[in-house]
Formats: sequence, C-alpha cells, structure tokens
Amino acid sequence: MMLWPLAGACLLIALLVRLRRTYSIIRVDGDSMAPALLDGDRILARRVPPSRLRRDQIAVVADRSSRDAGFVIKRIAALPGDRVPEIAKDVIADERVPEGRLVLLGDNASTSFDSRALGFFPISDVHAVTVRKVTALTPEEGES
Repeated sequence: MMLWPLAGACLLIALLVRLRRTYSIIRVDGDSMAPALLDGDRILARRVPPSRLRRDQIAVVADRSSRDAGFVIKRIAALPGDRVPEIAKDVIADERVPEGRLVLLGDNASTSFDSRALGFFPISDVHAVTVRKVTALTPEEGES
C-alpha cells in the first residue's frame, strides 16, 4: 500500500527534472531584439538539437564575448548552407554559411552586437530557442 505514494512521488520528481532540462525561463536584458522582445521581458525557451533549428527562430546563445558565461538572444538569420545575408557581408566574406556555424542578428541593428560585428556563431553555442514570451499578471490585472 505504501508503494503507490512513493512511486507517484518518484514519477513527479522525474517529470520535474525532465521539464527543467528541456525548458528555461530567461529574462531579456537590453533592447537588441526590440520590438519583438524588450528589456525585462521573460521568454520560455526550449532546448533543441541543432537539426531542429530554423531560420527566423529567436535563439538563446552562449555569450563568448563576456566573461560572465551569460547568454545573448538573437534571431537566426542563416543556417549552414544558406547564403550569408547582405547585411553581414561587411564582416563575413564567405558566400555561404559553413557547417557548424550560424548567422545571428538582433532585430534592433543600432543596439545589437551580432554577426554584423562578430561574424559566424558556432551552432554548438545555441542553448535553446524561444517558444513564447511569458507575461505575468500584475496584481491589478489579476483582479476581477
């Protein structure tokens, strides 16, 4: 009789661990993705294998330009084999994106530090892709 509650608790813990490994809630810091994402927004992001990445997805990528092991949030502009977008050609001389690399661009070009300045990003640096923006109700919105 005592086995059922224990089995249920173990199953719940396993489910929570699986969800935590697959999904993350990430806070946007900065306006490089405005107007799609603004400073302070929260996004639900899902870890996916490189084969599931698609153009125009918003990716959460390891930030190799800083020491704090943070992330940057950018739009996938080109995948391996795609033509390099004209907007990135000042930094990238290649015609096509090589295997294992991506072209990432922020929606707000005036504040984004992306492939226009850094060139290709390693596909292995992609941590997750955005599923949706998460909005929290303020106390005023939650009242009926």
